[in-house]
Amino acid sequence: MHPLFNKPGRALKGVLLLIIIFFFQTHQSYSQSNDTLHPGKDSLRFYKKIKHFAQKNGFTRWLYNATFVDPEPRQEPVAPESTEEKKIVNPYIYYEHAIIRNIKITVYDPFGHSVNDTIYRRVNYSQRMGNLAHTKTRQYIINNRLLFHKNDTVNPLVISETERLLRSAIFVNDAKITIELTSSRDSVDVNVVVLDKWAITVPILITDVFANAKFRNQNLFGWGQQFEQYVGFTRPDVFDYHGYYAIDNLDNTYISSRLGYEVTPTGTNVGIAFNRGFFSPLTPWAGGLAVNNGWGYFAYTDAIDSTVKKFKTDVLSYDVWTGRAFKLSKEKSFFNQSTNIIAGWRNYRSQYINRPTQDMDPKHNVYNTTAFLGNVGFALQEYYKDKYIYRFGANEDVPEGMIIQYIYGGIKKQYDKIRYYSGIEVARAKHFKFGYVSATVAYGVFFNKSVSNDITANFNMYYFSNLKRSGRWFFRQFIYYNMVYGANKLFNETITLSGSELYGFSPGTLTGNTKMVVNSETVAYAPYKFIGFKFAPVLLAGFGMLGDPQHPVLQSSLYQGYALGIMFRNENLVSSTFQFSFGYYPFLPDGHNSVWKYNPVSSFTLRVRGFAVSSPGFIAY
Repeated sequence: MHPLFNKPGRALKGVLLLIIIFFFQTHQSYSQSNDTLHPGKDSLRFYKKIKHFAQKNGFTRWLYNATFVDPEPRQEPVAPESTEEKKIVNPYIYYEHAIIRNIKITVYDPFGHSVNDTIYRRVNYSQRMGNLAHTKTRQYIINNRLLFHKNDTVNPLVISETERLLRSAIFVNDAKITIELTSSRDSVDVNVVVLDKWAITVPILITDVFANAKFRNQNLFGWGQQFEQYVGFTRPDVFDYHGYYAIDNLDNTYISSRLGYEVTPTGTNVGIAFNRGFFSPLTPWAGGLAVNNGWGYFAYTDAIDSTVKKFKTDVLSYDVWTGRAFKLSKEKSFFNQSTNIIAGWRNYRSQYINRPTQDMDPKHNVYNTTAFLGNVGFALQEYYKDKYIYRFGANEDVPEGMIIQYIYGGIKKQYDKIRYYSGIEVARAKHFKFGYVSATVAYGVFFNKSVSNDITANFNMYYFSNLKRSGRWFFRQFIYYNMVYGANKLFNETITLSGSELYGFSPGTLTGNTKMVVNSETVAYAPYKFIGFKFAPVLLAGFGMLGDPQHPVLQSSLYQGYALGIMFRNENLVSSTFQFSFGYYPFLPDGHNSVWKYNPVSSFTLRVRGFAVSSPGFIAY
């Protein structure tokens, strides 16, 4: 037996200290970064009392050291500067055309560091062990992500784009690039500072019906590579597995590769993919190739003995695309460097190597498919930095810009005639004095011999307010509107109201061809922190209407979902956000009464769209 349990008094002190730690850490905060609030004098006195109490025996002393970091009295930080102030000028413009003499790369462990200064802050025992177990990202991995090199001249947009791309890497918590003058008037030194994330997560979920476990490493051996393995079990004897291995940036080309597999009761899939998107407005070429092989089973009724049998199928598919970006002129202005005329082409084909015969499949449920698509468009892609949107005080890159693209192509399914396609998409996003607004309008139609059929149209608008402050709390309002319309759809093409749209709402058998959804999320970013996790209460409200050809959407029932949720986030972890909510649904389909519901994982915090043109695709329905 552990010696702690031989002495009830010591055990009681340990339990008492645990209660004090939980209560106090959920009411006070301290931080590793300049952007987080620190305790005042009363809080410091309380910390000292806890520390004095903890030093009385070995267990409570260990518990204190593993949980607390001794705080330092500091002034409260000012509120984040306004968005308009941040967007005035690119900070690197003052060094434009200077020659880059040296590039210094610094990579910090996840805990106790900040990209804003070189001071190593106190960390607790758990954080120290985390840093010791962590493998820092190799410097050559960071170097391979740089868009500039030694002896290049400083291009302000290239430097800021590099900082953004570093920050967008899944294994990077934050990144900062600074430029220093040298003794020579025409040269500078560039400092690249990267703060790593803790890369390994092992989530496990066990219920009375199912269980699953996942191992994920998003920075394998510090190489910036990802590995994941998942295993799930559902009673009585159903297993499923999937996993992948990915390399995010092959030898400074920004080509990502991924090798994955999936094994489920319905079949097995193995695939490999290579992709290089328009990751920056400075990117002239993009493209990708994906190959997938799937094995499954087709159930049919035997014509002789009327028993249900299974036929093993084997399907091979490939998806290839390429794109080219052209500048409007050779001028090096920010607008011209951020603007492109883009053209792309895509071809997709799935071919059954082993398929059921005509007798087994008289309705042709199994068929080969070929699709071809192209797009021509205009893209303006810009970003600005902000805080307290999806992260709790760290730098975030918010997309602004415009996309206007025309999409054309067609699809040919075996046993059917070719259906040609034409579509258009227009999107715009900008930060105004009253907040950020992003809107997208899209329309696509399949047609045969100039007769239109299978129409899809959608319109969505996204808004979030400027950051508001009340005391030590920060607040932001998010609003999202989405309308999807479909006409002349195939018999199996319908839409519904999903649980993610109405925060846990269960649509049952509810379907239609048109829907409208409005979401409201009010987020309060708390100044408190508990064992590295900050939290934010969220007030959620979702409203949805679903229509069909016989019942117009504006005359249909209004379905509602209300929820109170909370998000926990640790910026040092790859899987950094955990969330749950309690929801109320006053009106349900299929004649059910109103219900209260606990959602252990709710997908909230509305996301903005980016303005990087991707491979051509049909307008989503």
